[in-house]
Amino acid sequence: MAKNGSGKKPDSYDRLKQHGGKSYSGMPIGRSHKWLYDQGEWRERKVSLDEWEIFYQTPKRRTAKAPKGSGAPIGTEYNWLIVSHQRVDKLDENVYMTRMEGKKFKVAHKRASKDKWSASERTQRKHVIQYLQQVIDELQSLDEQDALAERDPFTVGEHERIYGLTLRTKAELTDMARELKITGTSKMKRQELLEAVQQRLAEIDQSKKGASQRSEKSETREQTPPQPAKGDGLARLAEKTKTDLYRMASAREISGRSEMNKAQLVNALKREMGQESRPSL
Repeated sequence: MAKNGSGKKPDSYDRLKQHGGKSYSGMPIGRSHKWLYDQGEWRERKVSLDEWEIFYQTPKRRTAKAPKGSGAPIGTEYNWLIVSHQRVDKLDENVYMTRMEGKKFKVAHKRASKDKWSASERTQRKHVIQYLQQVIDELQSLDEQDALAERDPFTVGEHERIYGLTLRTKAELTDMARELKITGTSKMKRQELLEAVQQRLAEIDQSKKGASQRSEKSETREQTPPQPAKGDGLARLAEKTKTDLYRMASAREISGRSEMNKAQLVNALKREMGQESRPSL
């Protein structure tokens, strides 16, 4: 392997790599970072009913120190486009829990040894348009497939959502798999663990939906006014409770029902039902 001017082997960051038939340098595709953001400053201003201008700045720090001499040189700059869903839960009058999930796209960079950015401002705008169109195409594809909401990073629903799931480490996914009682995890690769966890979460969500639907159907049946049996329905009215009679009277919109006793409800229903059973001339 060729060596650089200092006699050291070039690190993996600067080494040329291949992806999709193109050469690139920098962080290998598939690798991930974990950062801690210091207490930062977020400013926002409402400009329309649903639109806000935002500004945010803070130092971000690696959770683990980078190997000496690795990564981009000090002084390197980047222009990123972030397309993100922000979930906010109000905890008290002054505190909100916030989570963000989405994508970021590199629009341009400026090397520490250069004075110019890697792309002109006009070209950068074209990149932004391309990235936003890519996001739009992906969302439209999900809509056409009626895909599960967990595949869409920009919407929320009634299902339980695990934020940052696709960025969890293998160790974190293994712990989740154990909690979800998924077997055979010891031989699984990270991607297999992720898919197994996603599948189990989808099963749990589907089970909850089924239980909720059954509960709603049960409540609907309980709230539906009892219907009299055909033929002898009039005769059986007196056997029903006042509550059942009142529900039946409400369903038929009998006026004055709230002030009637049981006997009066029975008589009013007999009159109403007798008229319903008469053949039209």
